[in-house]
Amino acid sequence: MTEATTTPARPDLLRIPYDDYRALPAIANSDLSRLRDALNGRPPRPHTSVGGALGLGTAFHTALLEPDLYQPGEPGINDTLVWWMVEGVKLNPEVNALLENGIPEPSCIFTEPVTNTLCKLRADLVVNQPGQPYTVVDFKTTMARDHNHFVEQCSGYDYDRQAAFYADALQADRFLLVGVQKVEPFKVFVYEVPPLLRNEGRAKYLRLLHLLQPEAPVPLSVVQAVREVRAALTGEE
Repeated sequence: MTEATTTPARPDLLRIPYDDYRALPAIANSDLSRLRDALNGRPPRPHTSVGGALGLGTAFHTALLEPDLYQPGEPGINDTLVWWMVEGVKLNPEVNALLENGIPEPSCIFTEPVTNTLCKLRADLVVNQPGQPYTVVDFKTTMARDHNHFVEQCSGYDYDRQAAFYADALQADRFLLVGVQKVEPFKVFVYEVPPLLRNEGRAKYLRLLHLLQPEAPVPLSVVQAVREVRAALTGEE
């Protein structure tokens, strides 16, 4: 007689402000990007706070997903451009249906089972409708010329790693990347990240999470960079 296996429950989706999410003591996909940049000798990128200076991507996400929080007139932000981009998204019937039925900006905290690392994520949109695939949607502003160009960028920008990190944590059936052109004609490119690419992304995030383990062997050439990122993420000296 074989024992029945049970699938772990999905982590709860939390509706909390962005800065409260950032304060959660867990590893995010953006933290893994910091480690990747350190390994590649790139300077660290500052975290974006809703209360601080906004980039176009942050302004667009706010206008699309949390329009009540959008504040016009921010320095360096073309409000008209932002709303044109939002309109471009809503003109896509498939994406607009997801927006109407999804939960915007949910956060969750979870333990990654392979490395036993406490992690967190904040999805752009989660769609959980009866009889429909459990879907995570992430919106990207892009200068891609067309759909194929956008797809080609996914691995280079580590969107595959994000897709795997989010989909694995939420046990999602689908992870959709939605690219939105930052210039006219504000085309929208919808790309369901396939299993093979998610497998590649999973290998990326597991490698980085393994490096954060206290006893993990680290190449001498990057040991200082890893030590600094470990300290910044864990608070350890």
